Amino acid sequence: MRTATCLGLCFVVALTAACATSVAPPAEDIPPEEAAAAPAEGNKIPGEPPAAPHALGQIILGETRSAADGNSTPVISATFLPDAKLAAKCTKKVGACEITQIPKCMTGATTGCASGETCTFDDGCTPKCVKPCTKSCGAGEECVFSNTAAAADAGMICQKSDRFDAGAISFDGTTSAVTLFPPYAVKPVGNGAPFLARSEIRVQATGGAKAGFEKFDERFTATTFMETSPSLAEISRGDVFGTGGVPVSWRPGEDSVVVSAAGPAGTASCTVDDKLGTFEIPRDVLREVIGSEATTPSLTLSVTRERREVKKDKKAFGNLAGGRTVQPQGWLELVTRSSESFSYASCATTQTLCGDTCTTTTSDVKNCGTCGNACLTGQYCSAGVCR
Repeated sequence: MRTATCLGLCFVVALTAACATSVAPPAEDIPPEEAAAAPAEGNKIPGEPPAAPHALGQIILGETRSAADGNSTPVISATFLPDAKLAAKCTKKVGACEITQIPKCMTGATTGCASGETCTFDDGCTPKCVKPCTKSCGAGEECVFSNTAAAADAGMICQKSDRFDAGAISFDGTTSAVTLFPPYAVKPVGNGAPFLARSEIRVQATGGAKAGFEKFDERFTATTFMETSPSLAEISRGDVFGTGGVPVSWRPGEDSVVVSAAGPAGTASCTVDDKLGTFEIPRDVLREVIGSEATTPSLTLSVTRERREVKKDKKAFGNLAGGRTVQPQGWLELVTRSSESFSYASCATTQTLCGDTCTTTTSDVKNCGTCGNACLTGQYCSAGVCR
């Protein structure tokens, strides 16, 4: 299933305007933090009619921190797309959770692509190997494939890139001054969220130049800060890589919470009622994202509180190269979020996780042959047998 989604950035703080040619990146290139809290486009209410075609703008203010040390990193991003379909990604449902799939390509009987190719999904979510456009282009240009390219350029040419944005964007009500200019490539300085809990924030945009959103002036309310209790850092590896579900808890709030699990095989996002204050991640969901091919399985758990206000009365305009569509109706998503995460590593394939410790059961006198099987005093463990 392919659902329309506009991605925001978390741990890597960057503010980016989408070019008119933006498409969803290959699934393996999507950081787990981005998938942790999918936008409204990917969380439709069952039975709700499909959304009308629209351009999509998304502004995110937030913070993200590791449960290990509590160090908080600001999150600020701005993205504008001429058609919301450009933000599509391939997902599948497992229970109440949605899993962002990672493409797995085959070249003959071999997993992977040929040299110089990368594995991605086509529009039907079928994995395929594609050759990336690698011609070096100048400022304001982009590499595209064309039948008019010289033979020496392997079908690649440089063409002028169209910009689709909302002009200069400024904020009032943030904890520090924030003004963004296209292409919105700014990294904020400092720690913590750029807002106070439940504060009112005003955002103004001057409007795109040749193509983009018309000017707007909106107010929105910030979310409150996520605090897991107990901390994600207190969940044992034995529970994370065990056989049952993994419960996570937080101080209840009044917004939306997304519990996510990211592993080598994908990322699962589970939308939960914030007021419940707890959710158990099903083991079948964890199996999906951990996969079976990793030599040392790993998992990152995140709990994100998010408040999203969608303004559906905006206008988009302009003409783009190649006849690409600009939807005249614009939806603007104003998002504030607070996220806590923690990463876990399991044991190498040659070891066994006993409690919260990796050990070699073929020689461990305290876990000989199996966890908890301790040899008697004076005995040693060999080939998993006390002798």
